[in-house]
Amino acid sequence: MRGMVLVNSAMWLVLAVVGALSTSISTAQQPQPAKSWRFEVAAIKPSNPKLEANSGTSTRGGLFQMTNTPLKQWVEMGLSVKDYALKAPSWLDTSRFDLNAKLPAIGPGDQKAAANQNLLKAEMMKALLVERFGLKWHEEMQSVSGFELVPDKKVLLKPASLQERLEGTHGSSSGPTLVGGTNMPMSEFAGLLGQVLGRPVVDATHISGGYDIKLMWLPDNEATVAEWKRNEKQYGMDVDNLPSSVTTALHEQLGLRLQSTKVPSKVIVVDQINRQPTEN
Repeated sequence: MRGMVLVNSAMWLVLAVVGALSTSISTAQQPQPAKSWRFEVAAIKPSNPKLEANSGTSTRGGLFQMTNTPLKQWVEMGLSVKDYALKAPSWLDTSRFDLNAKLPAIGPGDQKAAANQNLLKAEMMKALLVERFGLKWHEEMQSVSGFELVPDKKVLLKPASLQERLEGTHGSSSGPTLVGGTNMPMSEFAGLLGQVLGRPVVDATHISGGYDIKLMWLPDNEATVAEWKRNEKQYGMDVDNLPSSVTTALHEQLGLRLQSTKVPSKVIVVDQINRQPTEN
């Protein structure tokens, strides 16, 4: 009988140790909750009504500042939404505020956050709008004004090389007046073009496969044009012969065109936002 008690005691001891180990392993393997990013301090005040309509943002010395900025732009930044995809009260366009905010320190373990400062500031702005302006919103699908990408009279697309297709080589790039890529399908090109134009673009070319694409047109900014001219040999550009608009560039360089249409798009609808923030 005494032997059975000793055996049972030993079994309970083993089970207790195994249970403790299982608990520690389970705890260690549980994913840690994502860090919530917020401005450490944020001072908000109405903009000076005597200032002109110009607004600006800057980041330096651990401070993020916005000057004379319409509240609508705060919402667009915080919710990472384009102007066409935001349905909000019209007074947001004329209600302007200044922001002086202290950015949180980014530690050695926050490399992913440090790699994309814009996403980080968007998350902080969203938290600020919820806490200080009582922002509430929802998402829904709506038809918005956009474009269809269709073939022009003669398509001038350059198919990806056999090596690119076999190796699965792929790349993309975009800027204010350029869209490019290697082994790029038309659907991806249309999406990038929409980001540059600030309007949704859907692929209606019915062209399959991947293509090497380089679409460029002249910027509106004279200073940028001058900079391009200084570096045109280095980057293989002929600035004087670049088209003046994206419409002409699509026609001359790719044999494609845009036609206006209504396209389905995810839209953010502002349900509530206060006209004044809570006190600093």
